[in-house]
Amino acid sequence: PKPTSEAELQAFYDANPERFRVPERVSFDQVFLDPAKHGDAVQSAAAAALADLSAGKAPDSVGDHTPLRHRYDQAPRDQLEVLFGKTMTAALFMLPVGEWQGPFKSDFGWHLVRIHARSPSRLPPFDEVRDRVLQAFAADRRARRNAEEYARMRSHYDVVVEWPAKTSTDDSTSA
Repeated sequence: PKPTSEAELQAFYDANPERFRVPERVSFDQVFLDPAKHGDAVQSAAAAALADLSAGKAPDSVGDHTPLRHRYDQAPRDQLEVLFGKTMTAALFMLPVGEWQGPFKSDFGWHLVRIHARSPSRLPPFDEVRDRVLQAFAADRRARRNAEEYARMRSHYDVVVEWPAKTSTDDSTSA
């Protein structure tokens, strides 16, 4: 189901801006420190790793193995919250750009991070997201038409529930 006009599509975009908003994003490097490997010395290991990184050592030569990537580019907040948790993610969106910082705790362990760039949440202009708007418009129109058709079909039927007759064994008050 297509819109009847470009103005109708524009009106749909104007009425639903949050559906088309690009979330805030951050690009960063991370180095992982495994608490299982370092135990009580994890904080001193983090301090030593931070010193190495600040001195220019390559991030992939510092820290411990992790299935997480060493670099994230333009990662949205909600994706990072799933990976690193809310506390560390909040830090990623507040830290200064360019310096190694940390350690920050996640569910996995401890991380040192260096922010490369952040971009705020923004609502792209209509022309930039027109195809997404058209898809959302069509999906909404299909869902509305389906709901209307189901309601119309249901209006032709009466639902009658017939309960079985109650027997004396069903009566919990008799003893």
